[in-house]
Amino acid sequence: MSFFDSVEHIDFDENHKPIGAWQNWSQNQQSFPSRVFQPVSTSELAAELQSASTEKSSQQQSNLPKYRAIGSGHSFSPLAKTQDTLVSLNKMTGLMGHDPAKHTVRVMAGTPLHQLSPMLGDINQGMLNMGDINHQSIAGAVATGTHGTGAELPCISGLVKSLTLITPAGKVLECSSEHNKAFYDAARVNLGCLGFVTEVELQNGPAYSLKESIEVLPLEEVLNNLDQLKDAHRHVEFFAFAYSDQVILKTLNPTKEALYAPKAGMISDDALLKFFCETTKRFPKLTPFIHQQITRFIKPSMRVDVSHKIFATPRTVRFNEMEYQVPAEDGPACLRKVFKHIREHEIPAFFPIEYRYVAGDTIWLSPFYRRDSASISIHQYYKQDYVTLFQALEPIFDQYQGRPHWGKIHTKTHEELKALYSRWDQWQDIRRTLDPHNQLISPAMTDLFGEVG
Repeated sequence: MSFFDSVEHIDFDENHKPIGAWQNWSQNQQSFPSRVFQPVSTSELAAELQSASTEKSSQQQSNLPKYRAIGSGHSFSPLAKTQDTLVSLNKMTGLMGHDPAKHTVRVMAGTPLHQLSPMLGDINQGMLNMGDINHQSIAGAVATGTHGTGAELPCISGLVKSLTLITPAGKVLECSSEHNKAFYDAARVNLGCLGFVTEVELQNGPAYSLKESIEVLPLEEVLNNLDQLKDAHRHVEFFAFAYSDQVILKTLNPTKEALYAPKAGMISDDALLKFFCETTKRFPKLTPFIHQQITRFIKPSMRVDVSHKIFATPRTVRFNEMEYQVPAEDGPACLRKVFKHIREHEIPAFFPIEYRYVAGDTIWLSPFYRRDSASISIHQYYKQDYVTLFQALEPIFDQYQGRPHWGKIHTKTHEELKALYSRWDQWQDIRRTLDPHNQLISPAMTDLFGEVG
């Protein structure tokens, strides 16, 4: 299986039927699709859906084919699981056009972020923000509200100026703030349940460089100064170890300085992380001791490079992840409770906890809807039990009206989710309008939405 290529490893028989299972990157989700469809264009996908719809009479609507879309397979939640047709846009990649004056670009939605970034550089553009993993497709990143960090910067969905959406019946809709606005507000975080996003127009900026600074600081010093830190830096985040009083603080800022990279050390961060993960998996009682020592291996550093090379960090050590967004002002208190609970209950959790900021937006199912947020990510090495850790901490996020990241593991019911989103019912109305026969609803989606009809 090639890294992140969640469709490429599926084998096919002589009739081009898939053999075996699809699975995501962390290997916590798998399913057995009856078919994998990989269109190369919006028109091909629309024609396929139209043909399938017209083959059924009105008396056979309940037998219409069901579909789920797949991005790069980096979601940890069961969004893509299906026993029906799995639609992959991984052949729909590349730029379709750009506006050099407005710094916008139209891109095919299957384009992975790691391919998109150098394409933008070639036309003197750069994404305004990215996460530290760049193998998601732009369609998948938009569908789940994927984000980076920056108190004044929205998630990637908030940078979408317009999009092309194909309904399950094959109707092609152009959606923006001027056209089909309700569909636009709903589809920028769509969970693959409104149709298939095949083209996206993104708001970018001129190409730029970032200066990265990494240092180790006391946890309480960082928590007590977060307001100043997030105002002083365009991007700020930190990685905290549950049994340590030190954190790794990373700040990024635009710069005109010459590109600079320190010499590589003898051992990579990922190699060190894997070694400690394997050690603490085998000897979990060593976790507190290693946490208290690990920052000794981290040296202060600085580097300057083009923005996308600074944003992205190689991630070869697999993990499972739960992430909640809480009101920005509640972030420090929430994190303190997370640490307290892990320590008091001696829960084995070696992977660092990631803390970031994301600006609020107006997207109906965005975890950042009308709320500037602190994003707190809990990770567990993929060979270890994540259920115990995640279920122990989820009630803490509930205390702060935390909203889960759609692409990551959570146990929220449809009633709990409805209470977190004031536009939940309107979004459901849009879903029923665009997918009246529930062709995009899998068992996992029924868990999210309750009984559909």
